[in-house]
Amino acid sequence: MAHRLAILSLLTILIFAPASSQLILISRNQEIEIGKEVAAALEKRYGVWDDPEQTRRIERIGRSLVAVCERKDMPYTFKILNERKELNAMAAPGGFIYITRALLEALESDDEVAFVLGHEIGHIAGDHIRKQLSQAIAGSILLDILTGGSSQLVRIGADIMFSLYQSGYSRQHERDADTRGVRYMKAAGYNPVAAITALKKLGMERYKGLVRWFGTHPDIPSRIQRIADMLGVDPETLQPLPQGAKSGVLPKRSASLFYLSENAVFRLSPDSSQPQKVWQLKNQRVEKFQVSNDGKTLWMLVRRKGSELVQLAIWREGNRKTEFPTAFYADKIFDFQRSPNEQWLAVLAGESGKTFLKVFDGKGKELSLPDRTPLGAVFAIQWTHDNKLLVFAERFGEPTLAIWSFGDTFRFVSMSDKTQPSQTAANERKIFVLTGTTLKQGEIGQEFVTWRPVASSVSAFAVNGENIALVKDGVLQLGTLKGQELQLSVLDNRKGEFGDLTFSRDGQWLAYTYRAKTSDQPQLWLAHVPTKQLWRIAVNATSPVFAGR
Repeated sequence: MAHRLAILSLLTILIFAPASSQLILISRNQEIEIGKEVAAALEKRYGVWDDPEQTRRIERIGRSLVAVCERKDMPYTFKILNERKELNAMAAPGGFIYITRALLEALESDDEVAFVLGHEIGHIAGDHIRKQLSQAIAGSILLDILTGGSSQLVRIGADIMFSLYQSGYSRQHERDADTRGVRYMKAAGYNPVAAITALKKLGMERYKGLVRWFGTHPDIPSRIQRIADMLGVDPETLQPLPQGAKSGVLPKRSASLFYLSENAVFRLSPDSSQPQKVWQLKNQRVEKFQVSNDGKTLWMLVRRKGSELVQLAIWREGNRKTEFPTAFYADKIFDFQRSPNEQWLAVLAGESGKTFLKVFDGKGKELSLPDRTPLGAVFAIQWTHDNKLLVFAERFGEPTLAIWSFGDTFRFVSMSDKTQPSQTAANERKIFVLTGTTLKQGEIGQEFVTWRPVASSVSAFAVNGENIALVKDGVLQLGTLKGQELQLSVLDNRKGEFGDLTFSRDGQWLAYTYRAKTSDQPQLWLAHVPTKQLWRIAVNATSPVFAGR
């Protein structure tokens, strides 16, 4: 009974002792003796997988990691436990390292195996085991028991280790083992990015309930992010991060940022670093949306899956119900914009291969547009700062700019440019179009638009006053357009696909999406324009819109 009470006291001390304690009361020889007893018990319970080739493999990988670790004075051994279901790895005191057959077979490369073994070696080299054993030994009841001799210490030490395997190491020790494991990988010539792929693999749904490795600290996403930060890579694409990439708390901003993700609208508030879902309706897909200046109203074009009926939905913060004031049929929604004064909503849509334009007021009532003169085929729309709607069309075979304001008829101006723009923008003085890969600036006259080229090899752009952001030669760049001169500097130096560029109203922030390759999910990034610092906001996110635009 006394022995059991002592063990109970020991385990209580172990659980509640601070992990940061540096006191070590276990000698090297005592650590090895405890490890031998633990190793014998593990091998008796699971058995050792008798596969010479795989055993040589983990010996080779393990020895290469030991050669670069801080503690080489242990008689390290590496064995495979013959366990086919449980994905686990563990380090016994003295350098006895084990990995289960199930975990070994789940890992696809020597690099991934190197992370798992390096992590376990990190527990030995970081003295995590000796520290936790020593914290327990510091209990006065246990000190009395230790007068029974070294064999008593070994038995109690083994009991502690099996309790530790159940409760897990502290978060501090796990983080340290991760850090050491990655460092050993790099020093031994393994690809450290495999640490991320290994953790991702263990977090997969098919292994749910089978992974005992890290099972008591199920915070794999934060570990992945921490390792990615150490390596300077994106945890999703595994590619190097851009130079100004930051993680953690965002600086306060002047307006909320809204975006789409998985048929829901999310909002990143000005004083928050964590987006929140603000709208989603079951079985409804959000095609496009717009936001009021104060960020408290959403106008959305939504439709049920497989339906050609598009509904205009209006969500107002504080109202429990979403309004659906009108609907229309369309195969595709090309663009949806609101006027700066929030009074008008313009929709460019298509049906049966033809485009059409609709304009609604802020409450969803459709306006009757002048139809005495046909617009022709419309291929782009753009509101100006003074609430005029620019309609880019092909009319009677000629590229034409139609200008409309409420209560007036369309005014038609020749564009004298045969190429249809794929993107448009306007500031207080000029209009901008992207035709092919050439960005042009235009000035509207009485009869025609005068164009001049601004930049070539452009795939996307955004304008805010004199500030301009563009993707040129596949790289995201920032610039200032003063008169005829465009000065550019790199904002995000990664190669890939950039899109959805949009400035905040004050020009201090730029939101954009990025994919390393077409098959990747789009990531939403937020850039602080003055400092060129970058934050990744969300994955599988598109269509960023700032309130206040």
